Amino acid sequence: MLRGIKRLNRYENRILKIVKLGGKLVRLKQFGFSTKTDEGFRFPIYVLEIGKSKAIKKNVSGLIAGVHGLETIGIRVLLDFLDDLFARKNSALYDEIKNGELGIVCIPILNPGGVALKRRSNPKGVDLMRNSGVEAVKAPFFFGGHKYSNIFPYYRGKVLQTESRVLDRYFQEYFVNAENQMIPVVDIHSGFGTVDHVWWPYASTHEPCVDETLFQKIGDHFTNVLNHFLYRFGPQSESYTTHGDLWDRLYDKFQVTMNESPIQKTNRFLPLTLEIGTWSDISLDPWKIFRKRGIFNPARESKQKSIISHRRFLSDVIRLAKMDPSELH
Repeated sequence: MLRGIKRLNRYENRILKIVKLGGKLVRLKQFGFSTKTDEGFRFPIYVLEIGKSKAIKKNVSGLIAGVHGLETIGIRVLLDFLDDLFARKNSALYDEIKNGELGIVCIPILNPGGVALKRRSNPKGVDLMRNSGVEAVKAPFFFGGHKYSNIFPYYRGKVLQTESRVLDRYFQEYFVNAENQMIPVVDIHSGFGTVDHVWWPYASTHEPCVDETLFQKIGDHFTNVLNHFLYRFGPQSESYTTHGDLWDRLYDKFQVTMNESPIQKTNRFLPLTLEIGTWSDISLDPWKIFRKRGIFNPARESKQKSIISHRRFLSDVIRLAKMDPSELH
């Protein structure tokens, strides 16, 4: 576990560096702790508020990484994006944040215990992306989530985990009462496929979600107008279905909240999963198949290029927070 803790400490030091670089534009909050390890360790889960307080309420967006402890490339993509944003301080996005036009709330590492233990799951052996309690119409055996035992991967758990409840609090505090018409959130994952996917709900069913048309417009806008043609956009169920997807749960929860509101609201909660395809470079590093973190991360030769390649995509998703859906072409 020592090597995993050292890696986690390096990431936390980078978070502190970003806080320092951002000055008054960045605020660090602790939202809770990870599940305890068998040795009794608990690791803090942090949220970064980026931008002016009014922007956090009016034009907020979200970034999350580290849901699975082995998928450290997602953590590095998120931290690289923020590090670059505040180290240069001369980009259009930085000006928009500085001027109060945009706000970002980040959870750089939702599952620090998994990072420390070098596990996909949290310290109790629960796969957080199978943990929400949502039942899929039909999911692949075992891989789609199971309740047999936490000694096997993809274990769903019997109750909502501490880390999942932190994500609930994050959702409730920043997104339920947000005022922007489009509320984009990107959760960064890796380890599936040879191309980079951008998924929207649902993972549990092939039935289209309420905002399917809007998501399709976003995908078309990003591909045809913004030239993000290397990303494959679509609902997650087009690739595979699973039980217990956290974003399916929160997406449906947002619909219920809006329907129960005494004031009709037109804002839309738009969770997106960036699934970085890490299988395309196996020919560069065939031995990665046999390493614990290998298939979940790019080969050493292509890692840095992969990390920086997502900066413009993340910037453009964040800018959705200040757009009207009618602006999508």
